[in-house]
Amino acid sequence: MTRMTLLQVDRLTKAFGTDVLFDPFSAHIARGERIALIGDNGVGKSTLLHLLRGAERATAGEARQIGRVRISYLPQVARLEDTGTLLEAMERPMGHLREMERTLRELEETMADDPDALHRYDDLLHEFERSGGYTFEARIRAALRGVGFSEGEFNKPVAHLSGGEAARAALARTLLEAPDLLLLDEPTNHLDFAALDWLEEELESFPGALVLVSHDRHLLERVSNRTWEIALRTVSVYRVGYAHSRELREATRQQQLEAFERQEDTIERYKDFIRRNKAGQKVRQAKDRERKLERIERERVEAPRDAKRISLRIRIGRPSGKRVLELRDLSIGFDRPLFGIPDLDLHRGEKVAIVGPNGCGKTTLLKTILGERRPLAGEIHVGHNVHVATYSQTQEGLHGPDTVLEAILSRSALTISEARGLLGRFLFSGNAVEKKMKSLSGGERSRVALALLSLIEGNLLLFDEPTNHLDLASQEILERALVAFDGTVLLVSHDRALLEAVTTQVWSVEAGDLRVYGYGYAEYRRRQAHAAEVESPVSSPSPKRRSTKVDRPSPPPDAQAQDLAVRAVEAEIEGLEARVDDLETSLVAASECGVVSEIARLNAEYKAIRVDLDAAYAKWESLSTHDAGRSEKEPAG
Repeated sequence: MTRMTLLQVDRLTKAFGTDVLFDPFSAHIARGERIALIGDNGVGKSTLLHLLRGAERATAGEARQIGRVRISYLPQVARLEDTGTLLEAMERPMGHLREMERTLRELEETMADDPDALHRYDDLLHEFERSGGYTFEARIRAALRGVGFSEGEFNKPVAHLSGGEAARAALARTLLEAPDLLLLDEPTNHLDFAALDWLEEELESFPGALVLVSHDRHLLERVSNRTWEIALRTVSVYRVGYAHSRELREATRQQQLEAFERQEDTIERYKDFIRRNKAGQKVRQAKDRERKLERIERERVEAPRDAKRISLRIRIGRPSGKRVLELRDLSIGFDRPLFGIPDLDLHRGEKVAIVGPNGCGKTTLLKTILGERRPLAGEIHVGHNVHVATYSQTQEGLHGPDTVLEAILSRSALTISEARGLLGRFLFSGNAVEKKMKSLSGGERSRVALALLSLIEGNLLLFDEPTNHLDLASQEILERALVAFDGTVLLVSHDRALLEAVTTQVWSVEAGDLRVYGYGYAEYRRRQAHAAEVESPVSSPSPKRRSTKVDRPSPPPDAQAQDLAVRAVEAEIEGLEARVDDLETSLVAASECGVVSEIARLNAEYKAIRVDLDAAYAKWESLSTHDAGRSEKEPAG
């Protein structure tokens, strides 16, 4: 089936002076297409988004809307700005629905004596229903819960939101705008795992067109069905999603490499023939070869940009003993405990994903193991012949005044010659090592980060958000290195693709305790999803509830009473929502029949039920929050 084109790109190009971001290219964006826009950091992805939405002038060509296209855009550094509460800010895109609602109420007062008012009411009611008038309040609440806000935060003034909260709120409102074309530039900033899962579901079901810039490979692989890649001033368009485009890009790279190698072989053979015969009996053949050589030079095939493949190997040094780490009755935190840790042993070769809500103490755990922080209680024992190496999300100097060479020398015992040799393996040669770190492109900075990673040597690696400074290609290089690493790894990361590919265990911070799962992150996600389905049936009014402990023991009597209260409220909400659905259907039917008295009666009941439903939701949120607080105070079991 042919999809409706929303945006036509004709010979579009952009340059800043003599610096060309990308050469002219043509493409189109149709409804239902979800485009992964990829490329090294700094190649012009954000600029292309600005061109697509008409916020920046092209050097040549155009991005032309086909008809009237509503476009919503989320910038890389997004902050919601509003004077009201969070809930009021979310309602701004729905202002036309509020206005329609007010007009319907006014018409209800007059239509008993005015037949024209009844017809207007009938038309407006149908339009109100088609536009989502009966569901927009529920969609607002679902979006806020989806990005991580609790019901108790809905009336928080926007001016009081933190930077991360304002970014999450901006994402929620952008999605609520329900545009024809959605442009998202790094939307996963400040999202925890639950919010990332919610965002994936929202984008997968988005009916319009999407252009997505993200360093989250998991999101790109699950959501996209088209790929645009910016590389070497060229925008390549693939009619497949990100995962399949990697196969096509690799095939194209291999074909280009083979053509380049055949060309170089031909050039060398022609040059050799010319050298041997330019003054001999075969001078005519030599001149013919010279003409052919000139034609090859004019139409020369370039080597693939990554013909020199970067490879990363993390050195293990001497292997450790079988038992790498012992944690005994450990409690970590600052003035108060962040979470408790059961007695556990970490064995050689395990690769552990440490997961939990943002701010729960994952980084503090790594610092405590390193000895940078003292535990509040308990003991840590490092095993025989264990050599710990660490790489942190706060690596300094990646944007500083040092040169590339100085950045390596200041973090190693290498000589200048050895440092130059190392940088050469990461495609920095000649004067490139004298570039200032602050002036590097994003792709170059990623290569420096990989070079720093290659300096690490240890059989126990503690990594805290190691992909933060890496572009997509460099993330994959690090992933391969960690898969091949024979030692032990503790890994804190929001990179779900990395966690799924590498890890063999999961340590999860849940309600004040660390729980250990003896399988990798991919299996952990599968089991968590299954447990959520079992715990929250499809009919549950709270599909986005935050996860609690899996396979938890039977609660004590007071907890049982609490659970019964929650279940009772959930049943009440389910009944009220079913009644709302019935009333919406009855209102439309009464409007079509023109029964004024019935419309008034149904509308009064509808408003009363909505009040009851809001109160039930507030009660459910209060009970759930109380239950979470009680769980945090219970001793580890």
